Amino acid sequence: MIPDEKLQELRDRIDIVDLIGRYVGLKRAGKNFTACCPFHQERTPSFFVNPERRSYKCFGCGVWGDGLDFVMRMDGLGFLEAARHLAGVFGVTLPEGLVDRKSNEQQLELEKAREITQVAADFYREMLESRPEGKLGRLYQQQRAISPELAATFMLGYAPAPAESGSWDRLKLHLQSKGCDLALAEKLGLLVRSDKGSVYDRFRGRLMFPVLQSNRKPIAFSGRILPEYAKDADGREAPKYLNSPESLLYTKSKTLFGLHVAGQAMSRARRAILVEGNVDVVSMHQRGYVETVAPLGTALTAQQAAILKRFTDTVVLCFDGDNAGRKAIRAAIPILLEEGLDARVVALDPGADPDSTDPKRLAALLEEPGSALEWLVKQWVAQGALDSIDAQERAIAALQPLLGKVKSDAARERYAERAAKLLRLPVGRISSRQSPHGPQGPQGNRAAPSPPSRHAASPSAPARPLPELPRHQVALLALLVDNPHLAEKAEQAGVQHYVTDRRLSPIAEMVVRQALVGENPTEGELLELIPPETRRQVHDAVFVGTFRDTQDDPVMLLKDCILDCRREQLKAESRRLDVQLREAKERGDLDRARELSLKKIEHNRQLANLDEHALIPPSQPPSGLRA
Repeated sequence: MIPDEKLQELRDRIDIVDLIGRYVGLKRAGKNFTACCPFHQERTPSFFVNPERRSYKCFGCGVWGDGLDFVMRMDGLGFLEAARHLAGVFGVTLPEGLVDRKSNEQQLELEKAREITQVAADFYREMLESRPEGKLGRLYQQQRAISPELAATFMLGYAPAPAESGSWDRLKLHLQSKGCDLALAEKLGLLVRSDKGSVYDRFRGRLMFPVLQSNRKPIAFSGRILPEYAKDADGREAPKYLNSPESLLYTKSKTLFGLHVAGQAMSRARRAILVEGNVDVVSMHQRGYVETVAPLGTALTAQQAAILKRFTDTVVLCFDGDNAGRKAIRAAIPILLEEGLDARVVALDPGADPDSTDPKRLAALLEEPGSALEWLVKQWVAQGALDSIDAQERAIAALQPLLGKVKSDAARERYAERAAKLLRLPVGRISSRQSPHGPQGPQGNRAAPSPPSRHAASPSAPARPLPELPRHQVALLALLVDNPHLAEKAEQAGVQHYVTDRRLSPIAEMVVRQALVGENPTEGELLELIPPETRRQVHDAVFVGTFRDTQDDPVMLLKDCILDCRREQLKAESRRLDVQLREAKERGDLDRARELSLKKIEHNRQLANLDEHALIPPSQPPSGLRA
């Protein structure tokens, strides 16, 4: 195993924000970074990365760890595999001959599978870059205007055809020479077995696109046939793309081609562009649209939409302008809406694809992509949705479940208004028939039920909305979180008497107590003090940097916040006294009514004095808050 001092050096060198940012779209939240958790499905972020501690934690599902743990979880690597990968990324030299004695048989098979896939990727790459057998591959790369730099970024390669290499098993022989397990290579789909039992290469005469994980390690391949080999000797057409079958390394529905480059670009661009094919992805990257990815030989899946959601809230569909492209768009729209994504469509000309579209026209289309739902209604209109009342009704029936998937009430209403205009109907004909859950209730017309909320009391119980946080207590706590140097004055003023909500008081107590001894607890440590179902609500209200960059006097802000909290307490007590006084009068209990009346007068006096106190000039703060 790795010596302790080397392991510590590796952990110290890992830039955890840079590392995790390759897998999810991180956003700064105070001293930390946050994102939707990659380990469970969620719509609002509960996953935090702490750069000071070089650690991460999800307050939704509870996973936590350092950079090594994260890579092991995300990529399914063993400890030693993850360490070797991260050592290469962050420039740490590990000793030779390390052996992970804890690896089980399954992990050892995974390691062998990754080694075989890497050997194959290197073989294809060498063929394309320098071998005589790769001449046609290099010519095709030039014809598609794929630069050498981009070919290296995507690790493009070439699988030679028998006419070029003189055999059907050039890769098999290479794997054999490297001591690779041929039976495992067959399981990975690199080799195939004929009816007669002979084993030969699956990919031949194809430009090879490795499917790369975020760590740039290949897990599968997609091969694009060269025009010269599009038909065999008998005139039968070969499939345009040939993809690796699913394997112990690769699940097609959970992978997006180009994500290893596009992930961080999506976060910066605040959108993802989804195209159909691998060549389209490379072409779009060549044009500068680095946020582009593609599904792999299949329609978009819910898992792939969830991956996109990690990085952005907006997805632009830029599929081919033929019937197949339009069909793929129609299939993708409900999946994106279900994930809470803003779905947009770039309508390419009939027969065009992103690679063949004029760059200026493509840029103009991508500048302002249209709403996916509007595009869909226009398609229905073009197909005769206005021809009869029945056709209009069918369009409305098809639209309702899609509107039900739109998460924003305001956006849903605007979509309904636009659809009504296109269908030449009163808006009430659409909006009055739809609800946030579609026409058939919470599960109406959905492909699958939504995942249960983290706040649900039990798997079968509906999620109950949490009571609203008291806004003045929130402001006071946010001020203390952003300005812990106020702790001594806050304690003198008795801040514990003003932050009383059970979701806020433990945090206020910890902030003050730790600040008094020179400590500054992290957001994660503070949020752990309160029940899990309240953490998201409190984070969004308190840890947003409200008072971090303010130019106002923080001591005066503290005074104002405390006065606001006290005023709110007095008003709440007055309301309770009003109720009790009314009940005492209704019972005829005059003694109790007189007692409550006197209390009410006292509360009103205190409230009036408090309002006068608030008008004291800044040079005369109340006792306990003097500078």
